[in-house]
Amino acid sequence: MIDRSANAGSADQLALDGTSETLPVAELVALIEALLLVALEPPTVAELAVAVAVTPDRIEEAVTTLASHVDRGWIVQRHGDHLHLATAPRFARQISAFLGLEREGKLSSAALETLAIIAYQQPVTRSEIEAVRGVDSSGVLATLHGRELIEPVSRLAAIGNPFQYGTTVGFLRLFGLSSLADLPPLGSLDGTDGRSLLELAMFGAESHTSPTVAPSSGASDEAPK
Repeated sequence: MIDRSANAGSADQLALDGTSETLPVAELVALIEALLLVALEPPTVAELAVAVAVTPDRIEEAVTTLASHVDRGWIVQRHGDHLHLATAPRFARQISAFLGLEREGKLSSAALETLAIIAYQQPVTRSEIEAVRGVDSSGVLATLHGRELIEPVSRLAAIGNPFQYGTTVGFLRLFGLSSLADLPPLGSLDGTDGRSLLELAMFGAESHTSPTVAPSSGASDEAPK
């Protein structure tokens, strides 16, 4: 169990009296690792830079070095500008058994299909997802949102100002990805790239919206509960 008592100080106290810029790379990497271990929420690069009193570039260099340590039991995950330590995917079976998660509910084919559309085309609206799937997707979106795999990230400036969905840190954790850049490439169908097919299917939904309409507080679309 991690002792968080050493994390009781302020960001200024963590700045090591302003001497962090002179820390050797190995020591800075170890410090970043320690901060990520005790962080209650995934911090941003900027937040780590302030806490450690170094430039964001030095944080980026330290994180790159940290992520290259492939012999550890964890991986560095990146969601936008947020950083997070997660257990290595190769130990998923043993960890699930240790925590008693073997019977954890699996995602349905409909949920996986919807999640794939969001992962590769985010941010996307419910209408765009339904244009690809051909069926109502409100229920499966609520399920994915409830499992913290997707979240509303913005609203589309169109009629009704619908929510646009994106994936979460939980999505990366579930599939053992370091970042969205690790998503496998889409295949092709009849010689057409898979991503192009998705975009063509979504175009039908976009053609029924007007991108010039300003957002309003009375939007009819609601985020999943």
